Amino acid sequence: MWRHIAQSLQGPSHVADGTACQDSNIVHVLGNGSTGTLIACVADGAGSAKFSDTGSTIACNSVLESAAAHFESNGGRFDDLSREDVLHWCEDARARIQSEASARSCNCRELATTLCVAIAAPDCSVFFQIGDGAIIVGSHGIYGVVFWPQSGEYANSTNFLTADDYQDRLEFLTTTSRCSDIAVFTDGLERLALRFDSQTPHGPFFVPLFRALRSANDLDGLNEGLRQFLASDSVQVRSDDDKTLILATRHDSDDAV
Repeated sequence: MWRHIAQSLQGPSHVADGTACQDSNIVHVLGNGSTGTLIACVADGAGSAKFSDTGSTIACNSVLESAAAHFESNGGRFDDLSREDVLHWCEDARARIQSEASARSCNCRELATTLCVAIAAPDCSVFFQIGDGAIIVGSHGIYGVVFWPQSGEYANSTNFLTADDYQDRLEFLTTTSRCSDIAVFTDGLERLALRFDSQTPHGPFFVPLFRALRSANDLDGLNEGLRQFLASDSVQVRSDDDKTLILATRHDSDDAV
């Protein structure tokens, strides 16, 4: 059984200039109990794009709907999910973004967004990503980065789902290895959550968070605690960007740490 918490928080720079939080997240479990499949998705709208908060929301919602449709039509299985299937999901999201851009009489670049997705089914896991941010997976206290955050052509830039060459930038991985912990986050937390010298997760950041999630009796209270943690001076001083973090742990007896 999966338990999860998630927060997207407006960064200081956006508070200062009155810009909405451009990050979005969705975390949902399809199915019940030990057979449930976790869908965790974060998207970070481009800071220079006028409606990127809308673009990131559309991307997350679209991926969840595509995953739910696959779940229903394939008997709850994801072991046959291919890169081509995921590209079709991305095309659906892009079509929705383009439709929104047309309604707003703007170019879809004004809704530019990154995308990080983790799907953890009972017998397999699927991950895909376009842009920066990262997905962390772990089991029994050992953590790794699925894809290192992508950098764009220029400094402080990245790749976006809305770009014409997004298919060339899409990273995709499927595995039968079982993980008990998953974290997905946007680039506002990279400097706290990652060790750039070794390209590994920063253990002191994740270990207490997952420990709290596994042991918490009040997930709503813990989720509020996560919001307060992300809003704290010690976190905000490290980055003035928006910050999103999804934390999920598989709470089965054979996955206990």
